[in-house]
Amino acid sequence: MKKDVWVLCNSREDMIEAQRRINEGGGLRAFCLLHLEAVQKAAQRALEMNAMPSLLVVDYESGCREDFASIRFLLSKPAFVGIPLFFMSSVKDEEIDEKCYELGATVVLRKPFSGASMLRIERAALQNEMTRNYEKIVQKQTMELAAAKEIKRLNEQLSVRNELLHRILGKYFSDEVVDVILEKPQGAAIGGEKRIVTVMMADLRGFTALSERLSADEVVAILNYYLEKMTEVIMKYRGTIIEFIGDAILTVFGAPLVAEHAADDAIAAAIEMQNCMESVNRYNVENGYPEIEAGIGIHAGEAFIGNIGSEQFMRYNVIGQVVNLCSRIQTYSIGGQILVSEQTLEYLEGELLLNKKFEISMKGIHDRLMVCDVKAISGVHAAKLSEAEEEKMVSLGQPIGAVLYLLQGKSVIRASVQGDIMAISEHRICISCKEAYMKEFALYQDMEVVVGDECAYAKILGIEDNYLHLYFTFLSEHFLMNCGYDAKEGNE
Repeated sequence: MKKDVWVLCNSREDMIEAQRRINEGGGLRAFCLLHLEAVQKAAQRALEMNAMPSLLVVDYESGCREDFASIRFLLSKPAFVGIPLFFMSSVKDEEIDEKCYELGATVVLRKPFSGASMLRIERAALQNEMTRNYEKIVQKQTMELAAAKEIKRLNEQLSVRNELLHRILGKYFSDEVVDVILEKPQGAAIGGEKRIVTVMMADLRGFTALSERLSADEVVAILNYYLEKMTEVIMKYRGTIIEFIGDAILTVFGAPLVAEHAADDAIAAAIEMQNCMESVNRYNVENGYPEIEAGIGIHAGEAFIGNIGSEQFMRYNVIGQVVNLCSRIQTYSIGGQILVSEQTLEYLEGELLLNKKFEISMKGIHDRLMVCDVKAISGVHAAKLSEAEEEKMVSLGQPIGAVLYLLQGKSVIRASVQGDIMAISEHRICISCKEAYMKEFALYQDMEVVVGDECAYAKILGIEDNYLHLYFTFLSEHFLMNCGYDAKEGNE
């Protein structure tokens, strides 16, 4: 979950600049407050909802130096006393620094923020979330200090803790993206702009259901390692992470950085992300966690990208049908698969090697959409999906009865249908159904399969005569056992 940082500043230009830098890291979300009334309303809302910011950033030179009414108002509230307070100033001056420290500053940063300054902001925000009680004690002490030397001494006491937080946090922001915004503001126009971009959505298959049988610590450990590895790949290909939505990653290529081959970047990144899942699952197995799979959808088109919100609250976002279609395309993918809309091919420099092409239909959209199951890309980024070992299906000597339900999202859209499991493996299942039912099924529909007290979620990949060929997206703990499948025997 992103940490909230409040930026108090009456200069719109300085506020926008600070907001861009803070948001680009991916782990923080900046809320900009331009005047005392906005600060008062935001404080009241935060107190009522018990949703306090992780960090306060105050602009020393934005015209509010005479009384600093906004920050004095916040510091008069006990709930805000423990929150780290950073000041920013474009001038390096000891008198200014002393004034800031007298007002309660933990750190005084120079404008524009350097990479080191952004790292201090990231670390301080995360530190406050993880050690809130400890930080309240430190912050209360700093408010009583009269000299900057004493404040510095207290901050040094936290150096060991900060080093640990730095290892946990890692690099969650792109210096290249930040440089473009600072040096060439037209690269991300104030208020936003319409631009051709390539959007990528990656989502773990069946993770919501899987997390229900895992502890909170296990869920966090699995997600953190997965998101860290995916973030490294995305940034390598100049992608901008817009948001982590649970276990899903929404990324845009071509903004705010102008990329000559944004579609190529996105597909190459997706291929490397899927190949990187081997490393992710090696980590999971070594730590006793279940293996996971991700499906990825990619779509290119025109979108609005920029600052969304009001003068009091803003965030950097991407909006448009291209995002909605990308999300829908992703839902059709199975674990390890990359689905790219045919429209995206218009923007490609390289050529794709495909497993197949097929049409999908989407609720609320009249025309069917052609998508490509990508295997490799040539050109600017030569990349290829790792070859998966061919999985052997085990035929059951005696068919096992199963109850089938058609799903739309997580909702059942058809009464139960009876079927017989004919063959099965760790990832696939073949089910025989009566001919009368077969006309109700369609490729890539989601289905729930129930055997006894165990269930599985799967996607229809093939329909042949009276047989359904499904690919699992989630398995309950003993589903395979209920189906008479032994993983060890199946792998021999």
